Amino acid sequence: MAAAPTIPVPLTNFITVNNHRYFANHPTIQLIDHCSNADHLKQIHAQMLRAGLFFDPFSASKLIHSSVFTEFSSLHYAHKVFDQIPHPNLYSWNVLIRAYASSPQPINCISMFIRLLHEGREKPNKFTYPFVIKASAKLADLQLGKGIHGMVIKEGFSSDLFVSNCLIHLYAECRCLDMSARVFSSMPQRDVVSWNSMINGLAQNDCVDEALEFFRRMEREGVNPNDVTMVGVLSACGKKLDLKFGRWLHSYIEKNGITLSLILGIMDAITVQQA
Repeated sequence: MAAAPTIPVPLTNFITVNNHRYFANHPTIQLIDHCSNADHLKQIHAQMLRAGLFFDPFSASKLIHSSVFTEFSSLHYAHKVFDQIPHPNLYSWNVLIRAYASSPQPINCISMFIRLLHEGREKPNKFTYPFVIKASAKLADLQLGKGIHGMVIKEGFSSDLFVSNCLIHLYAECRCLDMSARVFSSMPQRDVVSWNSMINGLAQNDCVDEALEFFRRMEREGVNPNDVTMVGVLSACGKKLDLKFGRWLHSYIEKNGITLSLILGIMDAITVQQA
């Protein structure tokens, strides 16, 4: 296999100018956006190390982001990059925490979060907690989730919409639906995701009547459902075996222009995952 072509980049006057805007416009940093494979990214990584660019938080964070959110991403490599940063900023922590939360190893997200609490120069923010909550939900660890929820309240993020939506999902995954409802009721504002989290959580836990009642309440409050809403409603309807309600629901879907084929496709995918 032929070696990847070397990327010619001047390496002078990098470390003598400690200005983020300057580094953001530097040729080495700009090349990150144009990487097409992992070999090119590693070349840029090596040049950044030689040039001292890892002392600049913006530059290091940009490399980590590209290491996990590209088609040639590698969490192992991203973690290696992270460990080479002398003083990672909160954005760098959040990128890696987010990546681990979406990975098959959500426990690593929790490990990074604990490490942030002990080693980080900044405290977790409202962008950190949703992904830590997501990892707790994937682990279905109720005690861990309650601990994170307590931290959310202490840090003043309990009214954040995204954080609250994640908490509803967390408690539903842990089959603690009273807590899901409590979080939902305490929210100063809600969006369709809030309603979907309740409806789908109730349906998945066989609380069929409650799920359908939430849907009716959603209708009364004038919140427009989407495809995800209807997945939960159809799931509840199937368990209830209510032919009359099923016919009404089919009419409702057609009248509101909701894509039935997409809904059925999502439901098929969920069925396969749960099999």
